[in-house]
Amino acid sequence: MKPRRCRHAHPGPHPHRRRGRHKRKLQRRVFLWLGASIVFTAVVVGVLFTLLTPSERFRRDREGFERFVSARVEAVWDDPAARDAFVRDLHEDLALDATLYDASGAVVVRHGGRCEETWGVVPLTRDDGRALGQLEVCGRGSPWGGGWRFLLVLVVAVFVLWGVSGMFARRLLRPLRHLERMARRLAEGDLRARSGMDERRDGELGTLGLTMDRMAERIEKQLADQRELLAAVSHELRTPLGHLRVLLEMARERPSERTVDEIEAEVLEVDALVGQLLASSRVEFGTISARTVDAVELAGRALERAEVDPARLAVEGTPAPIEVDPTLLARALANLLSNAAHHGGGVTRLTLRYEPERVVFAVEDAGPGFAPGEREKVFEAFYRGEHRAGASLGLGLSLVRRIARAHGGDAWIEDAEDGGARVLFSVDAVEE
Repeated sequence: MKPRRCRHAHPGPHPHRRRGRHKRKLQRRVFLWLGASIVFTAVVVGVLFTLLTPSERFRRDREGFERFVSARVEAVWDDPAARDAFVRDLHEDLALDATLYDASGAVVVRHGGRCEETWGVVPLTRDDGRALGQLEVCGRGSPWGGGWRFLLVLVVAVFVLWGVSGMFARRLLRPLRHLERMARRLAEGDLRARSGMDERRDGELGTLGLTMDRMAERIEKQLADQRELLAAVSHELRTPLGHLRVLLEMARERPSERTVDEIEAEVLEVDALVGQLLASSRVEFGTISARTVDAVELAGRALERAEVDPARLAVEGTPAPIEVDPTLLARALANLLSNAAHHGGGVTRLTLRYEPERVVFAVEDAGPGFAPGEREKVFEAFYRGEHRAGASLGLGLSLVRRIARAHGGDAWIEDAEDGGARVLFSVDAVEE
């Protein structure tokens, strides 16, 4: 039967299209803000340039130019050749288009083109006040400002700086794009994604990228460990469950007390493995309920549960309370005692040593010990030792180390004085 489709459901935009539409939004915003700041700066500079232009100086220069031209033209007005030479000199030496008019407005002499935009008009009078005419000048560049050129340069500068701001915005946001790509790959399930950023090159964003890289590495390792643990647990559970099936068939055919005892032993083994898994998950997720306990009493109860003579407990140093999760610490002691009983020929001594900054638990056994190359491997989950009857060590020592590290300590192995192995783990002491 085909599933029904909702008639009113409308598929939303494709996620990749949404990302393509929005992934450069921040870059555009930075670009626009930088461009707007450049335009604002240009406007302010233009206004200040206009307000602070030394107009008084230009006025004095213009008045001086007018007095000079007026005096020279009056001196040569009655000499047409000299008058024409003076206007020609203005055109050739000062690059000005000059036109001399008489009092009626008729052109007396002109050198250069006709002025479309007059820069200046110099009135000409005699000493007695009679008007002679006027001189009109213009040219390519204004001697008193040239505003359109300034505006052109300002516009070109704005566009150049705005283009540079686009490059700056792209370079500034490049680390963020790296982080965005990494986060997207992580969200899609690719735990190998890394930012590839450097703290010295990318500054604070580089620090953020390295932090995200370490986070991704930790998540990848945790998931890999969980998959490995799940596979190992599945393998370990298969053996007792297979035995249980065989024992149940035997119980149906020939019921006996021995078969029931074997079934009980297999159930206890499965129960112990499940208990270790629960303790492992508590450590993994940091659900530790620490409280002040008496380590000597805790160790004594662990020996009783393991059916070991309490007289084998040795205490070194001055007993003091410790701040631990009693359930997890009891599990760690039970694992050490069980490991010594099943793989080390039995427990010979449990030592509790009080030190200034830590408390150390040590379990010694009567077995052949560990080979030097195995002393780290045995703390791996379900490692099968070569010198410990070839049996799997399960989660025991692996869980002991994880519990110890969750309490600020560690776990390690030494050789016992009387032969055999000494497996130790430590926890932080309570600070007074």
